[in-house]
Amino acid sequence: MKKDPITIDSNAKISEAISKMRENDIQQLPVLSEEKYIGMLTYKNILRRGSVRTNSKAYNFSIIAPRINENSNVMEAVKLLVESGLNSIPVFQKEKLVGIVTRLDIIRNLSDIYPDAARTKNYEIMTADVVTVDANDEIEASSQKIRTLDEFEIPVTNNGKLAGILRLKDIINNILMDKQKISYGQYTSGKSKVEIVASSLMDNPINSTEDNTIVDTATLMVKNHLHIIPITGKDSKLTGVVGITDILNSLETGTEEGFYIEISGLEEQDRDLYDITYFMADKFITNISRIIGNNGKLLFNIRKYKTEGKGKYSIRTKLITPKFSMEDDGSGYNYGKCIRDVLNNYETRLKNK
Repeated sequence: MKKDPITIDSNAKISEAISKMRENDIQQLPVLSEEKYIGMLTYKNILRRGSVRTNSKAYNFSIIAPRINENSNVMEAVKLLVESGLNSIPVFQKEKLVGIVTRLDIIRNLSDIYPDAARTKNYEIMTADVVTVDANDEIEASSQKIRTLDEFEIPVTNNGKLAGILRLKDIINNILMDKQKISYGQYTSGKSKVEIVASSLMDNPINSTEDNTIVDTATLMVKNHLHIIPITGKDSKLTGVVGITDILNSLETGTEEGFYIEISGLEEQDRDLYDITYFMADKFITNISRIIGNNGKLLFNIRKYKTEGKGKYSIRTKLITPKFSMEDDGSGYNYGKCIRDVLNNYETRLKNK
């Protein structure tokens, strides 16, 4: 853990909190009220609000995060990070905040935590269906993609080749904290619209290959403060992406039986879609448990967009078990049918194994 973490007072302005995160190159801040911990402030939660007044109070954006004791086993921290989907977990000594454990802290010590990591290749855990932004995409559209992916970065491509990496913090700093008080969509001097594109904010490309180990990839993440590493083949063509989530999902956090279901990309108003996904996934797991056993993970990432005036869904999934992993995707206007078709595809493939 990082001892004596940087914190923010609950009554501080959100602009002050964002500046503190930017200056210290961190993704989260514990929020304190009269030295007492009340919650966690994250870049992701700020972006989810869509629009932010820079003089709003930090406590309005804080969330309740699971906490862990300083003497707990590190794998308990991994389990909480995976199950909560958060980037960090506050560490306590009784009721006193004494540290913070982040996903980067875990993979910084990956070889010690998970000896098999040195033998695990990127292609074994990577996500093959990569969501990217084009170098000429406007920032508003790019931020929406990162939001639905529930990630901190996204690869930027130009003519199908990796061109750079766009960071969530740079989007927020530019849109919400522009020193000239100009935000996307406004006009200057009544003449021209301010347009910001991905290429103007992206970092230089960082990448790995399918045959490199996840230890190599973790080293790149730590060195460059990234949560994803694009995987490329010949001519810088993207073949996949490995994220910290992929690495954490590959770790065994205990012997407890049960399937872990992760659903990302949905928003607060999508509770009905979440319920549909969970109900159908639970039924699917019951059906296949006799084939593959009672341990594994089923991951969903949902993207929503409009076409021809109607809402359309794109669904990316990954099924991970102790013996294998597989992926399947679907899209369409009927959300329930999309989920059902993907799960039926998995069941057919499993029965044919």
